[in-house]
Amino acid sequence: MADVSGFLDDQIFAALRQDFLVEARERLDDMEAVVTGCDGDSAEALICLHREAHSLKGFAGSVGFPSITLIAHRLEDYLAEVRVLDRIHADNVLIFIDRLRAIVEAGQDPGDAKTGALLRTLPAHIGLGIDANEIRRIEVVLVTPARAVGRMVAAELRALGLRVTTLHSPWEAIETTARTEPDLVITSAVMDGVTGIDLARALRAMSVTEHLNLALLTSLAADDPTMRRLPGNVPVIRLGPSLTEELADVVTHYALI
Repeated sequence: MADVSGFLDDQIFAALRQDFLVEARERLDDMEAVVTGCDGDSAEALICLHREAHSLKGFAGSVGFPSITLIAHRLEDYLAEVRVLDRIHADNVLIFIDRLRAIVEAGQDPGDAKTGALLRTLPAHIGLGIDANEIRRIEVVLVTPARAVGRMVAAELRALGLRVTTLHSPWEAIETTARTEPDLVITSAVMDGVTGIDLARALRAMSVTEHLNLALLTSLAADDPTMRRLPGNVPVIRLGPSLTEELADVVTHYALI
């Protein structure tokens, strides 16, 4: 007897996928219209763009487009640092939209390797004193539930000319790092449930991520019992007055600059 349930599941998935592509085209059209039609009301435009990017990110992965999820997440991160949608930012947002549209029109996810390479070409915010041409194609994933800490550390990394993606969940970090193979993963030690040390151990244990450069961000004392579980050769970055120097030391340690 034929596997009718499997056939129906495939049909349902194909229909959901097609519905997503239709909706994604409409959302991208709306986003482009918002950018090109922005006449000074940046706040409303940015809210609209962020909402549409978030919607694309949320549904894309469930219908077989993890690349759209990753690019939309980068767009969210980019928009989070924009206060005025001036010409430079508008042009950069249009680049994100073009990359998303290319995948939607192809109707097929490009795969992890091509997506990882594409992410390194997307627009990125730059630190003070850094020329746009000095932005390196070096990807750093920062994992921390503390948004204030995330903004502070991300700013320090951007000042070194690095690209930064901030994640707030260790589970999201596992999927993202496995798909994109960033040049460096920095994780906060203290997180709810799965700690940063747990995350470091998990990444070291999986063949797809065991080679990644890792660092732990913490204010825990060196003799804290939990620090004993940190895998060997994972440098520690202390939150405090020496943060700038310690971040630079880790980046230099891994020969990223």
